[in-house]
Amino acid sequence: MTVGSHNSRSRSRVKNGRGISIDQPDLFQQLENEPAPPADLDLGPELLGAIHNALRDARSRGLSRERVVDRMNELLPDIPRPVTLRQLNAWTAQSKEFSEFPARYLPAFCAATESDLPLHVLAQALHLELIDARASVARQLGEYRIEEARLRRAQRDLSRRLGG
Repeated sequence: MTVGSHNSRSRSRVKNGRGISIDQPDLFQQLENEPAPPADLDLGPELLGAIHNALRDARSRGLSRERVVDRMNELLPDIPRPVTLRQLNAWTAQSKEFSEFPARYLPAFCAATESDLPLHVLAQALHLELIDARASVARQLGEYRIEEARLRRAQRDLSRRLGG
């Protein structure tokens, strides 16, 4: 997965009094493209909802909570104490006021349930977007094709200038 961010780097050329060009970022362009800071980063209900959806989807594919816990423990062989079904139930219970899902176990949970919904909740709160490896490769291929087309146009323009 790749995390993308919006960051403008447009620059304008400015000459100082001695005729020397200096690259200077366009402040107004940057302000337009910067996302507004998040108003509230308390993601408790959204994250819990994503975890519940991941468990529900896993259940529909035949993965019980017990199997999710087993998979998490397989993916976390070096933790001092294995995750238990009781812990998972406590982390996901809405009635448990001070029992929240620990961040250190979230990647193993996502892998065990084969769901990235909780990660999307975290990324969206920061105005980021998650894309999988296939989408990342497709995006990179598209960028290469755009660059290839730009180079072909430049080559054609140079050939015309030379009269060929």
